[in-house]
Amino acid sequence: MDAPKPGSRIYFLAICGTGMSALAVLLKSRGYQIAGSDIAAYPPVGDLLKRENIPVHLAYDVEDLKKFAPDYVVIGNFVRRDNPQAQYVLESKIPYGSFPSTLEDFFLKKTKNLVVVGTHGKTTTTTCLSHLLNFAGLDPSYLIGGIPVNLPSSSHFGEGSHFVIEGDEYDTAFFDKESKFLHYRPLYAIMMSLEYDHADIFPTNEAMEKMFRKFIHLVPGDDGIIFYCADWKRIGELLKEEKPKAKQISFGFSDEAGHTIEDFLENEKGMSFIMDGTRYQSSLTGKFNAQNLAAAILAARAAGVKEDVLVKAIAEFRGVKRRQEVRGEVGGHLVIDDFAHHPTAVREVIRGMRAKYPKHKIVVFFEPRSNTSRRAILQKEFESAFLDADAGFIAPVFKIEALPPDDRLDIPKIVKSHAAHGKKIFGPIMQEDMLNEAAALSKTDSCVFLVLSNGNFDSLHEKLLSRLNVK
Repeated sequence: MDAPKPGSRIYFLAICGTGMSALAVLLKSRGYQIAGSDIAAYPPVGDLLKRENIPVHLAYDVEDLKKFAPDYVVIGNFVRRDNPQAQYVLESKIPYGSFPSTLEDFFLKKTKNLVVVGTHGKTTTTTCLSHLLNFAGLDPSYLIGGIPVNLPSSSHFGEGSHFVIEGDEYDTAFFDKESKFLHYRPLYAIMMSLEYDHADIFPTNEAMEKMFRKFIHLVPGDDGIIFYCADWKRIGELLKEEKPKAKQISFGFSDEAGHTIEDFLENEKGMSFIMDGTRYQSSLTGKFNAQNLAAAILAARAAGVKEDVLVKAIAEFRGVKRRQEVRGEVGGHLVIDDFAHHPTAVREVIRGMRAKYPKHKIVVFFEPRSNTSRRAILQKEFESAFLDADAGFIAPVFKIEALPPDDRLDIPKIVKSHAAHGKKIFGPIMQEDMLNEAAALSKTDSCVFLVLSNGNFDSLHEKLLSRLNVK
């Protein structure tokens, strides 16, 4: 479709998603009038929208939609067909689109699109690549599903020719059940990882991989490039099976990678590694982040960024909020927030904390909140996910009543499995009991309290800091 002209009124249903809020800010910067609705506006997204003076109505109220009188409506993928505002849009024949189709129609038809996909690492890699191009003075456009530390916002429409996008494999909307990234017209595809996730929309791993198979064929064969992490063997297998026309460039710790990450080191200051004869240093930790940075370096290099600029930019990169983010320090104890909710991500972020804070006890608080972590589909993986922690506390499964009994994550099994390895993992445990245990631990050891959830975890970070501050 033809995009409405700047100055038009655009309303967002479910505006407080990270991607939706970023697109809202992006469209406002182009001169559109923006408003939206949602059921909650948690930080950091709520703070972002408030700072941008974008009004958010905390209910799906048809009267608020009528009052705004939109020329176009963006419908988020968490909005169901029976949503009252969505029904009004359909009945009133107001032009509408999904988040990815809006991004495609308003922006992506004229730009060189660098699209980051994969089960893990998308947000950090997208943020880093945007930072590298921006640091080099290329003024890229970007849209990130998180809040970057180095960049002024999670979205930006630049004067440069490149558009860096976080390509989500989640479905698009109730009227489009294929993955969002199929709308993104990639010139460069950056494939970070491939592991089963989103059990609520993909009944099998094959169903999810079908979307990635379609995606790689979108990369043009003349000047397109597929960058992929060779440490995830399934990506290489999939590429061999599909035989895309685009050039392929691999990276990773594997000896089979075309660009090998070598001499990887970690300490309290972060990490460093060598790739293609150049050493890069970063304040981030963990092998996952080394893979993320390597991918961003290679894509930025292909986009024209010089090596000396890349080294300086990587050293200055500070990551993304809610990714190893220190929320506060009290009496030598740190409270750190991370978005990890898949067992692989949980395991890796714990290992990263272990390397960065070797003198602290690593105490993990985990909320099974995402549609995958709440389910039994990854039960076995969760039964070893916390082995590198000194202690851990698992909250009750979020909205457990909505799941059939045989489809629920079995927390007692996780506790039992870790106990067999001598690890003290407790759960399901209520938040007040978590806080009491944390206060007791803080009296005997210096601790890193690592809070893992893809949600707000009922403000556990702030409550921990407050409880630790009590003399």
